[in-house]
Amino acid sequence: MFWQEDIKEEHFTLPETIQDAVFAIHAKVLPVDHAYLLSQALLKYLPWLAQVNAGIFDISVADGNGWEQNEAGFYYPSKRSKLNIRIPKERLKSAQNLVGKTLDLGEYSIEIVKSLKPKLLSDMQIVFAKHIACNKNYSEDEFLQMAFSQLQALGISPKKMMAGLQRSISTPNGIIHTRSLMVANLRKNEAVTLQEQGIGEHRLLGCGLFLPQKGIESVNAV
Repeated sequence: MFWQEDIKEEHFTLPETIQDAVFAIHAKVLPVDHAYLLSQALLKYLPWLAQVNAGIFDISVADGNGWEQNEAGFYYPSKRSKLNIRIPKERLKSAQNLVGKTLDLGEYSIEIVKSLKPKLLSDMQIVFAKHIACNKNYSEDEFLQMAFSQLQALGISPKKMMAGLQRSISTPNGIIHTRSLMVANLRKNEAVTLQEQGIGEHRLLGCGLFLPQKGIESVNAV
């Protein structure tokens, strides 16, 4: 854990340059480790995602508690499940081409039912990323130091950080090891910058993508 003093609020106008395109979906069952399959399926219809620093959230992250997981590594998306893709505002219209399409994930599929209202990024002081790509052998302190350096490279001076669960993402080129990260007490402009830019590699696999959180207790288990 990394903890420093609180900061004062400041006036801030929320930008609209980067937004989350949101889609209602239908899928009977999905593997928990579906990030690579999802990215490849989306790139088939939206190849420009690889050119605009886009970020693809895995279905479970985008929906929060709207899914149920079993012990075999699969889960059953609910009617509340959503697909979120973080893209520049000028690409929102192009992303609408997904509506009515069926994403082919090999043995699994996701039907894009309809487009929902895009989400602006948040200026909340606490943000959370489920996946930050990292070295498998990093200790918690080493992971936090890596994150601290990456945040500083964005001009962000983190006051509070907390490392969370370790996970992995399967790809044809090998396993990507990740760890979750909460960053708190950010200035409003820092919170937005972090959501816009993210940290680390593999954004198309859901890594380095931050979402706002109402409080520290909401991320204790993730």
